[in-house]
Amino acid sequence: MGHNTSLVEGSAGKKLIAFSAPIILANLIQAIYGIVDMVVVGQYIGSSGMSAVSMGAQITAVVLVLATGLSNGGTVISAQLYGKGEHRAIPALIGTMLSFFAIAAIILTAVLMLLARPLLHAINTPEVAFEQAVAYFLICMGGTIFVYCYNGLSAILRGVGNSTAPMVIVIITVILNALLDIFLVAIIPMGVVGAALATVFSQFVSLVLTSVYIRKKTEFFDFRPGSFRIDKQFLGLIIKIGLPQSIQFFFASSSFVLLSGIVNLHGVNPSAAAGAAAKIQSLAHLPAQGVMAGIISLSAQNLAAGKPKRVMQGLGTGMVFAGALSLIVCLLCIIFPAQAYRIFTPDEAVIAAGIEYLKVMSVSFVLEGLMFCLFGVVTGSGYTPITMCCGILSAFVVRYASAWLLCNVFSMGFLGVAVSYSIGPLPSIAICLIFILSGKWKTPRVQIH
Repeated sequence: MGHNTSLVEGSAGKKLIAFSAPIILANLIQAIYGIVDMVVVGQYIGSSGMSAVSMGAQITAVVLVLATGLSNGGTVISAQLYGKGEHRAIPALIGTMLSFFAIAAIILTAVLMLLARPLLHAINTPEVAFEQAVAYFLICMGGTIFVYCYNGLSAILRGVGNSTAPMVIVIITVILNALLDIFLVAIIPMGVVGAALATVFSQFVSLVLTSVYIRKKTEFFDFRPGSFRIDKQFLGLIIKIGLPQSIQFFFASSSFVLLSGIVNLHGVNPSAAAGAAAKIQSLAHLPAQGVMAGIISLSAQNLAAGKPKRVMQGLGTGMVFAGALSLIVCLLCIIFPAQAYRIFTPDEAVIAAGIEYLKVMSVSFVLEGLMFCLFGVVTGSGYTPITMCCGILSAFVVRYASAWLLCNVFSMGFLGVAVSYSIGPLPSIAICLIFILSGKWKTPRVQIH
C-alpha cells in the first residue's frame, strides 16, 4: 500500500506528478464525498439542511485547518530528515506531533463547543437552519482529535515520499462515509445529525487505519505509551514552520465564514447556492492542492540535499499541470452553471440564485491554482511567514473588504462576494513570484542539524 520515495533523483517533473497524483485522487474522492453529502442532504432535507451543513462545516473547517498548517511543518521536517538520510529521528518527530496535536484538539473542542451558538449567530445563520447547524457543528467537533492526529501521521508519510498509503486509506473511509451518510440520512432518517455522525465515525476509522499502517509497514513509530513524548526541539521546529501556516489557513477559512455571513443576509436560497458553489470550488482546488503538497515535499527534500534547480523544474511542471486542470473546471462552470447546481438540488429558486454567482466565482479557480503551486515552494523552504502574510492579505484586505464594499456600497448583492473571490489571489501571486525570483528560498529557513 505504498512505499517511501526519494524525490532528489530522476526527472523532477515526473517525480512530482507521480507523487502528487495519489494526493489529487485522494482529494478528489474526498471532494466527491463532500458533494454526495450535500446531495443527500439537499435531496432529503432541503435548502434548510443544505444551509445548516454549509454553516456548521465552515466553522468546523476553521478548526481543522489549524492542524493542516501544523502538519505541513511536520511534512517539511520529515522531508528534510529523509533527504539527509536521518531516518532514526522520525519516531521522535511523530511522538511529538501526536502528543501535541491531541492536547491542542481536546482544548479547542471544549472551547468551541461552548461557543457554538454565538458563532453561528455571528455569521447570520438563517433561523430556519439554525438548530440543525448547531447539532451538526457539535457532533463534528467531537471528531477533531481524530482529524488532528490523522493529519499529523499522513503529513509524515508525505514528507518521506509516501502518498499512496494515505490515498488508499482515504478511499476506504470515504466509501464508508458515503454509505453511512445514505443510511443515516436517507434511510433511517436522522437528518443532519446522521450526516455528522457518519463524518465523525469515518474520521476515527481513518486514524485507526493510518496508525495500523505505520505500525505494521514502517519502522517509524511503535505506538507504545512511552513513545508519546514531546521533544522540545521538534516541537519548536513544528511551531516555527507550521504555526504561520495555521494562522494563514485560519484567516483564510475565517474569511470564508465571514463571507457566508454576508451571503446569509440575502436569504436561505443564496445561502444554499453559495454552499453548493463552495463544494464545486473545493473540487476545482484539488489538482493544485495535490501539486502543492508534492512541491512542499520535493522542495524540502531537494533543498536538504543541495539541489535547488530541481525545485524550479518541479514548480514549472506543477503550474502547467494544475493550471490546466483548474481551467477545465472553470470553463465547465461558466458554460454549464445550472447543470452543476442540479447535481445538488432540484430547487429552481436555489439554482436561479446561484447561476451568475458560480460563473463569476469560477474565475478564481485558475488563479488560486497557480497561487497554491507557488505556496508549495515557499512552504517547502520553510518561509511560512510569507505565505501567512499572503493569506491574511488576500483573505481580509482584499477578499472580505472588497466583498463588503461591492455588496453594501456598490449594491451588487451577494454577487459581490463572487467577485471578491476572483480578485483575492492576485496579491499573493505577486508576492510569491517576487520572493521566488529573489532566490532567498534556496537557503531553507529552518535547517535540522
